[in-house]
Amino acid sequence: MLVWLVRTVALVWLLGVLVVAVGTYAPRLPVVGFFGSFVTGQYPLHAVLAAALGVGLGAVTWSLGGRDGAAVVVVALVATVALVAVLATQVRGARIDWWAALTVVGQPDGRPDRTEQYAVDELGRPLHLDLYRPAGPGPHPVVVWVHGGSWVRGERTDRTALNRWLADRGHAVVSVEYRLPPPAPVGEGQRRDVAAAAAWAAAHAVEEDLDTDRIVLAGQSAGATLALSTTAGILAGELTGPRPRAVVAYYPVTDLRAVDRSLQDAVLGGPAAQRRRETEAASPTDLVRPDLPPTLLVLGSADHFVFPERVHAYDRDLRAAGVPGRLVEVPHADHVFDFPFGSPGAQVTRPQVAAFLDEHVGAAAR
Repeated sequence: MLVWLVRTVALVWLLGVLVVAVGTYAPRLPVVGFFGSFVTGQYPLHAVLAAALGVGLGAVTWSLGGRDGAAVVVVALVATVALVAVLATQVRGARIDWWAALTVVGQPDGRPDRTEQYAVDELGRPLHLDLYRPAGPGPHPVVVWVHGGSWVRGERTDRTALNRWLADRGHAVVSVEYRLPPPAPVGEGQRRDVAAAAAWAAAHAVEEDLDTDRIVLAGQSAGATLALSTTAGILAGELTGPRPRAVVAYYPVTDLRAVDRSLQDAVLGGPAAQRRRETEAASPTDLVRPDLPPTLLVLGSADHFVFPERVHAYDRDLRAAGVPGRLVEVPHADHVFDFPFGSPGAQVTRPQVAAFLDEHVGAAAR
């Protein structure tokens, strides 16, 4: 009975490890590819430890006389080596807090310093923002953070630990709540909300010791798309707000024509093919211009939601137009790889974001 139980656990455990390992190296496989890239994007250290535990389970099975034990050991060992290689590729010699990678699996509360209503939506519902203040004297550069959620959901607290981390490095952060459906369409209204939040920072610059000449728009997923399209709208004079000095976009959707029809209805008010003006105003790929501010793109190479090849093409278009910046890519990582604050991908990309901000807006008063 004991041999049967251990053998069953070992085989089931090995199956899970194999799904992760195979999916990691073949991310376009249906279901398996998504599961593998999701796990190794957010929890690669956990995946390595799980594979190593599979080796141990196989060894125990073998020692108890289980005929499959040796095979489990060999296959689990191969999976362990493969997953260690993935982890090594992701960290690329960077300094990693391995305890945080193991234990910080979400976004700890960054505890914003102030929450204010800055606008209302078309139904009169209040819209709020959270302000994270740096310690020490300013005026401080400002990062306006725009949350993701496919334009139809999400919270301004989705990256609260990141916001506090940036504030601790001298960047005031304004995390924005923007309108969500119903009703739809929300695309133009959401861009107005983001611009209004930046304008709030400018209006309260003296009170909060902020530098209105050093405002950055940033966000993730749909929020990254909004940061990019809002910046272009401000530059074109279509939106009212301070001119951003830089943009940071984590895995943005670059073309609204590529999203699900239901999202097109919610954002654009109908299919993209029938909403040309709205589509172009919301799609960063249609908004490339030489006077865009320096733009940093952050991407997981196995992203199943935003089509990495499109983000690469958008990056090439930006650089061809003379827009400074670059693309930072985390190997084998999927969408929202940075949600666990301790994930290796999050730890690797944060210093690169900070370096980009320091280069283009600085963190000390000027």
